Amino acid sequence: MKKVLYVATSDIHLSTFHRPYITWLSENGCQVDIAVENRGNNTFEDVTNTYYLEFPRKLLSRSLIKSYKELKQIIDKGNYDLVHCHTPIPSMLARLAARKARRKGTKVLYTAHGFHFYKGASFSRWLIYYTSEYVLSKLTDGIVTINKEDYGYINGKMLQNEAWYIPGIGVNPQRFFPISQSQKRTIRKEYGYSDSDFIAMYIAEFIPRKNHEFIIQAVKQVQEKLPNLKVLFAGNGILFEEMKDLVNHLDLSNTIEFLGFRKDVEKLCAIADLGISASKHEGLGLGLVEQMMCKVPVLATEDRGHKELIVNDYNGYLFEQNNTVEFLRHLTMFYNDEQKRLQMGGNAYNKAQDFEIAKSLEAMSEIYKQYLPLK
Repeated sequence: MKKVLYVATSDIHLSTFHRPYITWLSENGCQVDIAVENRGNNTFEDVTNTYYLEFPRKLLSRSLIKSYKELKQIIDKGNYDLVHCHTPIPSMLARLAARKARRKGTKVLYTAHGFHFYKGASFSRWLIYYTSEYVLSKLTDGIVTINKEDYGYINGKMLQNEAWYIPGIGVNPQRFFPISQSQKRTIRKEYGYSDSDFIAMYIAEFIPRKNHEFIIQAVKQVQEKLPNLKVLFAGNGILFEEMKDLVNHLDLSNTIEFLGFRKDVEKLCAIADLGISASKHEGLGLGLVEQMMCKVPVLATEDRGHKELIVNDYNGYLFEQNNTVEFLRHLTMFYNDEQKRLQMGGNAYNKAQDFEIAKSLEAMSEIYKQYLPLK
């Protein structure tokens, strides 16, 4: 039996994004173990062994040394055929920890969910993150990217053996799909919203990169002009309480709601009128795709990931980073023009088909087959 170790920041990350891939490996005769930080007490029916490690966000943390040693021990003793790592810090540790195992035949695969260097990023980001990725690519057999800009940085330009682009990590159309107006009305009533509410939804962790504060400050300017606007923030994170305090300070609590981490996000997507994102940079933007699958148009910042999803004036709009005027102009248009909103929602659904799980899983399975002789 072939053995695979998945390494990622948290069990929440694996549960949210990678269950179909773990199941596919299991169904094809692999033992799958995982090494993650326990943040959500998630269980995985297709996982044999679960190893809990600390994966802090900061590079200058003493716990990283401890996690590196523990991860190295897991890899050295595990006799894995493949180590598949995700997210920056765990992937850095995994590639360093797998050096001895690679000499014995273990392959190391790294999925970059969005490099921390990108067009428009600061020089310091390029200096730190590009240099790190370039050096670590020497310790990597293959790198998988989920947007074309990132693929351009590694294809023939770094030191790994192989480079791939796949269409995101996939959205399940059996979970995220359009519903009828009567169904929408019923669910809205269940959640305390009316037909007249205009719901703009942002699915994102509360971290600086997601830039929730931009949305909050912008909405304050149109609070009276768009009286039926409801902005829903779905997610948790280190800035959660700080952003709640800001909303209370600006007297926006009747307009902006904090939903926390939700397991019913598919219902929330289905009742939304608009998907929004103010992220400073994204690998792709899965929360937007989930809403597009529900025939919801989208409004998001210009960045490499969002450019993969959004065609201006077709399924949504891109606005310049931190451009409040541009953001509010599009938001107001969507609020006032139901016909165009519905038309663009249909287009969003069509575009979302490029990113459904079946296509991503097919692409990823072909990569796995290069490293694992599967049954």
